[in-house]
Amino acid sequence: MRRLFGYFSVATVIVVALSIFAAAATAGLVILLGQGFDLLYRGEALDTQWYIGVGGELLALALSTFLVPVVISHDSQLLTSYHRSILLKHYLSIGPLAVRKTGEGELVHAAMESVDRSVKYRSTFLGPASAAAATPVLILIFIALFIDPLSAILLLIPTGLVPAIVLGFQKRFGGSSGEYRRAQGILSATFLDALRSLNMLKLNSGSIWMGKTINAATERVRQQVMKLLARNQLILLVIDSSFAVLLLASSAGLAWWRTSSEALSPGAGFALIILSYLMLAPVNYVGSFFYIGMTGRAAEKQLAEIQEIPMHPSMANPLTVNLKDNGLFIQNVCATYNNADLALNEINLQFPAGSRTAIVGPSGSGKSTLIRVLQGQLESSAGLIHDGRQAMGPATLKANTAVVEQQATLFGVSVGENLRIGAPQATDEQLLAALSQVRLASWLAAQPLGLDQPLGEGGARLSGGQAQRLALARALLAQRPVLLLDEPTSALDVHSEAEIRKILRELGASTTIITVTHRLGLLQDYDYVVVMDHGRVIQFGPREQLVKQEGYLNKALSVLDERTAQLQSSGLRALGEKEA
Repeated sequence: MRRLFGYFSVATVIVVALSIFAAAATAGLVILLGQGFDLLYRGEALDTQWYIGVGGELLALALSTFLVPVVISHDSQLLTSYHRSILLKHYLSIGPLAVRKTGEGELVHAAMESVDRSVKYRSTFLGPASAAAATPVLILIFIALFIDPLSAILLLIPTGLVPAIVLGFQKRFGGSSGEYRRAQGILSATFLDALRSLNMLKLNSGSIWMGKTINAATERVRQQVMKLLARNQLILLVIDSSFAVLLLASSAGLAWWRTSSEALSPGAGFALIILSYLMLAPVNYVGSFFYIGMTGRAAEKQLAEIQEIPMHPSMANPLTVNLKDNGLFIQNVCATYNNADLALNEINLQFPAGSRTAIVGPSGSGKSTLIRVLQGQLESSAGLIHDGRQAMGPATLKANTAVVEQQATLFGVSVGENLRIGAPQATDEQLLAALSQVRLASWLAAQPLGLDQPLGEGGARLSGGQAQRLALARALLAQRPVLLLDEPTSALDVHSEAEIRKILRELGASTTIITVTHRLGLLQDYDYVVVMDHGRVIQFGPREQLVKQEGYLNKALSVLDERTAQLQSSGLRALGEKEA
């Protein structure tokens, strides 16, 4: 949103101008009423010019009063959309690891609650409050020009106390707004955890425990809200007792003194008292909406802190490389999370163009970390990744890899929209071809809306196998030379897994496939095998060669053969390669 003077938006400036214009119209109307009172007091008739003046002031006041909420409403909608769009882009730029480190609950709270409070602060508070601060000065000018300069100078003394009082309270109570923001973030995070873990909580009878946790977080928020409201009431009390009483008493005394000394007419004295009351009304606005101001400033502080989270290197401009022909090479690569112990230690690998490589190893061996590095999500702390000609950073890796994760990430929009996430410019014909490639053409034909068929929240209308195939179609549409698969079939039944394996076998030699898997029975689909343990590569080479060598893979396959033989002797048979 375009800003003026580095702080106010254009809409805020318009609101301030309209509010001041309304205050000027009101002051002009009061002065005309005072003049009319003097005319009637002297027995003179009200002339046409007086009526025209009163009508003009009323029209100006009505027009300004009507336009202010219209401008505020329009500005609120634009600001809300703008800030949430900016936040979403920033979340994408900092990457999923930074999102998890910061806290998903806090980031969701920022995108919803904090944006709403920031928008209220900028749209409904900042403009009117600025006008309220300027209005007493404007009215003093009217008093000096049209009623009595001496009275204006004397009334300037109590008026000057208000900014000091308000700013003092803002500084004194600013910390409580931060405590409220943190409590809200904890509540959002707790509720998100509950939603993600509903199935686990139900199976383990943990709903009572989670309910108590949410209640405790809610109680912390309630306590912080009550503190803010109590302090808001204290602001009102101080302003009313200090400024209101002082100002009204001063103006009444001035009106009596100047009128009795015949320095002012009765109508001018009447106008002086009414104008002093108008000076009080805008300041009361600041006190009444001080809560919005405090929470809004706290929300803006949170948004500013989030915006300071550095952008991930994968968002930089990628280099042009040729992984379709040159292959992918890793030399002495190390990686770590949060500068802790090495998750990858001196990794040396090569993935020939068009090859198929399986990465295996026990849990915690670094398999998924290696995939994160290859997809540009996690930046290596040492070493080199290149295509045989030039080094590649996270941005280049991200631009050249397509990813299918263990759990397919789908959205509650249409089939076509889910597919176009990977290829925004894809035509309907290309989408249909991709769906046919992953064996979903017959399913799509049965959907009444075709590519416009909504999938439900998180793809709820699809089976696990259908969701995984749709995610694979999205990755294939991206047409990137390297396809990274992180346990793509671990959550699928045998038949769905067999379908995924068939699809992967049929991919052309122009795609390099790298798969993390725990299922040793799937290794026959791969040319090369990488065995990892404690962040290191302990074996690497052609599958047939590693199977015969002494080591982790040979022992693990021997155990698998023994278990298979036991199952077969019990009357069960293993799924053969042709059936898979």
